[in-house]
Amino acid sequence: MAPGSPAKMVVIGAGLMGSALARAFAAAGHDVAVWNRTPGKAKAVGGGTTAFENLLEAVQGRELVVVSVSNYVASFELLSAKGVAAALAGKTLVQLTSGSPADARSGLEWAMANGVDYLDAAILAYPSFVATDYATVFYAGSRAVFDRHLETLRAIAKNSTYVDEKIGSAATLDCAILEAYYGGSLAFLHAAAMCKAEGLDPKAFFAQKNSFLGLLSVTADAAQGMIENNDFTGDQCSLNTHVAAIEHIVRLSKDARISARFPKELLDNYKRAVSAGLGTQELPAVFRTLTQD
Repeated sequence: MAPGSPAKMVVIGAGLMGSALARAFAAAGHDVAVWNRTPGKAKAVGGGTTAFENLLEAVQGRELVVVSVSNYVASFELLSAKGVAAALAGKTLVQLTSGSPADARSGLEWAMANGVDYLDAAILAYPSFVATDYATVFYAGSRAVFDRHLETLRAIAKNSTYVDEKIGSAATLDCAILEAYYGGSLAFLHAAAMCKAEGLDPKAFFAQKNSFLGLLSVTADAAQGMIENNDFTGDQCSLNTHVAAIEHIVRLSKDARISARFPKELLDNYKRAVSAGLGTQELPAVFRTLTQD
């Protein structure tokens, strides 16, 4: 494909995300075929895309194949359909199905066995964010393959980020960011529940959003350097002091008769680090107990 020329491509999967991806590629001027196990969903994508009822016909002659289905099991089932692997030989497959690093490695193994160029990708966005400044897509695999298709791939996210040659690296980074997101979300929701249980309007807590986000930012910056240097000493606030603060949160939760499961889990993890002799070090020292067998 010459730089700047429209790509001839297919999107396999017409769920919310697959549909958003297909429409974004088509809006950027690419020739986009769409296939879905339920033909009506493929037809409903619209936006200048062409729906196919037969998977083999959909992939034939397409230089770029984007897969966005429910899981890797479903993906492998589709790619194993008669004639599909042969039709993809020499083409590029971009796997945008959510999965683990192990899934990504299995995908690469399949691709190599069938002569298919392969990128494993993870999209950090809701379907409505596709093709906006809020979308980020992480890619892992061959840098040369990524560079060859970057201009096309930027149709779904200007922030299309190459992570590493290691095929599982995009999924790893995606899971890491999502864990921070889900963990942080549960934390602030529990915090709001504590406020409500104590008769304090939760809006008073949410009004202080910049306070707890600021603490997270400062701690993340400190943790990065400490982990890099494997040195968690400091003179700001010992792990022992943090454990005492978490104990107050557990007590408040119990007294207010709301779920104490989350703060107790936090306390257990921090206490484990104290038991390992890290109590006088800084909070990021917990990292050491999380990476032990």
